Amino acid sequence: MTSTDSVAKADAVAKEYFAAVNRRDFETVTNLLAPDVVFEHESPIEGRDNIISMLQGFCTAFPDLTISVTDQISREDEAVVFLLGSGTWRGEFFGMPPTGRRFAARTVDRIRVSGGSIASISTVCEVLGGFSLMQQLGIAEQLSKAAQPSELSTSSQP
Repeated sequence: MTSTDSVAKADAVAKEYFAAVNRRDFETVTNLLAPDVVFEHESPIEGRDNIISMLQGFCTAFPDLTISVTDQISREDEAVVFLLGSGTWRGEFFGMPPTGRRFAARTVDRIRVSGGSIASISTVCEVLGGFSLMQQLGIAEQLSKAAQPSELSTSSQP
């Protein structure tokens, strides 16, 4: 495969990956991921099945999740993809009940392709993106309320 072919393949695979996630076409996503793919983020996820499970869980929590590609740069065997994700929290997310609130977050993903499959995905969220996401979804409020001490008893001590 020539260098031009590698760039075209990386570009096409990255575009199809996000399109398939938006369609909830997890069969296509599975076919695009190498069996030993690694999703590099704050807590790396290893293996195709684990990544599919993570994506399905996210799509269940945010059934209207949309990932928009705002820019994409491909070179050699990788694509760097600038994304805007948005959705409404309607299902359990990391063990927390939904608030019904919407979020919008920007990420940059570096997708490396090997043998026609995605070998790794490295994701970087917007600056303070995690905290911003927690605020947008109302998680920060839930955590704050859970951390508040219970009301003091008004009974007198002997």
